[in-house]
Amino acid sequence: MDYPEISSFTPDQRNAHEQDLSITVSSSKVINSRTAINNGTVKNVAQEKSIEMKEAISIAPTVRFRNEIQRNICIKLERVQFDRIGRITWPRTLQGIKVQIYKTKKPRRRTNADGSLVSTYSKEFVVEKILDQTYDASTKSHMFLVKWQGYPMEKNTWEPVEHLRNSPLALSKFLAEKLGAEVLEALCQKLEFSEQDLKETLQEVDLNRLPDKLALQSHLFNMLMSPIRVTHVRKLKHGRKVMALYRLVLLRETQLSELRSWEHSINMLDKSDHHIKIENLVDLEGPPKGFVYINESLMSADLKVSFPPYSGCECLECDPNRDKECCGRSSNNLINYNNRRRVNVNPGTAIYECNKKCKCPASCRNRCVQNGRTIPLCIFRTSNGCGWGLKTLRKIGCGSFVCEYVGEIVTHEEAEKRGKIYDAEGRTYLFDLDYHTKDNPYTIDAAKFGNVSHFINHSCDPNLAVYAVWIDCLDPNLPRLAFFALREIQKDEELTFDYMMNIDPVAPTTPEKARFLCTPDKMDDSLRSDKSLCKCAADTCRRYLF
Repeated sequence: MDYPEISSFTPDQRNAHEQDLSITVSSSKVINSRTAINNGTVKNVAQEKSIEMKEAISIAPTVRFRNEIQRNICIKLERVQFDRIGRITWPRTLQGIKVQIYKTKKPRRRTNADGSLVSTYSKEFVVEKILDQTYDASTKSHMFLVKWQGYPMEKNTWEPVEHLRNSPLALSKFLAEKLGAEVLEALCQKLEFSEQDLKETLQEVDLNRLPDKLALQSHLFNMLMSPIRVTHVRKLKHGRKVMALYRLVLLRETQLSELRSWEHSINMLDKSDHHIKIENLVDLEGPPKGFVYINESLMSADLKVSFPPYSGCECLECDPNRDKECCGRSSNNLINYNNRRRVNVNPGTAIYECNKKCKCPASCRNRCVQNGRTIPLCIFRTSNGCGWGLKTLRKIGCGSFVCEYVGEIVTHEEAEKRGKIYDAEGRTYLFDLDYHTKDNPYTIDAAKFGNVSHFINHSCDPNLAVYAVWIDCLDPNLPRLAFFALREIQKDEELTFDYMMNIDPVAPTTPEKARFLCTPDKMDDSLRSDKSLCKCAADTCRRYLF
């Protein structure tokens, strides 16, 4: 009978008949001392873990059967294992027996039709609502009555808080209901909590890193279930701290919700494609009350001004090579903007942009202000006591247009009345349009109506300059006010302009403005006693705002 051939061997194994494969004396001793040889059969070899046994297996001539030996398969070792041409042969007692090496099958992972894995559990239990709470004295833990989603009320169960860690919203909502306004007020009285504790905590913490709301609720709930004695001074102090943090978390939630709503409404109203962000990391102040966002200045009810352009340039493309009739040239024969649409004339120079009568396209370089804001900005809460401010969210090149100052256009007489009220409140949003004449007939009031420019603060060393720009209304007394960068402005840098800045071609302006441009140290006490202090902290600060 022919023996089955095994051909999956290396060349060295095929030439094994030429090698000395005899078992040495030392190896025989090892085998005899560690195993029981019975009729030429090695039994239970794989169970031996000694070094000697491994050595015996490694020198066994039947390398093919090494794994079988370790699997407790009895292999009969014949003295002659190779035929004349070096092929390994099977022992006579194993002729006709098929040796199978079984592989361990990995369990198949069940998947849904869409390819997603099936959950370990046949059903997932979702907390719909927490209905009640009790204290288990035996386990010294709080138990919560849970209504499971998709199950009737009869299936409600009492669960410890550890089982509700994956349902923080439901647990937080239940604790918030238990810690209502009346309960918190009563707890504040027991803890002797005051608003001063809230103010002190606000100064100590980072509003961006407040503790977890659920953890604070759990602390307060435990204090509610196990009241603190008056004699426990340290516990009372800790309780006041927890109460202050919880109050801050609640106030912060309300504030962020209001700020998100305000940010959304502003971006819906603003015509620019570049986002306006709202940020307050300083205090709990919300959106300004009564402020109405607009894109263009509004005329007051008693004003009706119409001064449309009577002509426009014939240029198909306004550039420095055009003649003097082009709108893009200033009175000094300079082009208003360079090819990157950055202002090319000094502050105080009148800018006439191409209007609706001009034949040039909207991409004309002399249509800068009318094309709107192209820089993303952020209305943020300042940390130096200046209230809201405005900063840029990207680098601004020198001479770039930032935004336009818009508001309600009122008469000079109305501006004087409003100015007295604003002065008493320590704020001002009045901007006199006195470019053409010292007796300014019109004023822009951005107190109630305005855009992002409403939030630009003052600095004695500003990074913005104001330019008078005429576009579709050529009334000399009604220019549009545009802010351009005086220098390169870095990302996240606050935008500022000088509230006492001149936009007139010849200084000084009105006597009222010129009077406050003198050095503060040389002003008498009566003049500066009722003036607003400047908070810009610039090296050239004049110390007083007005």
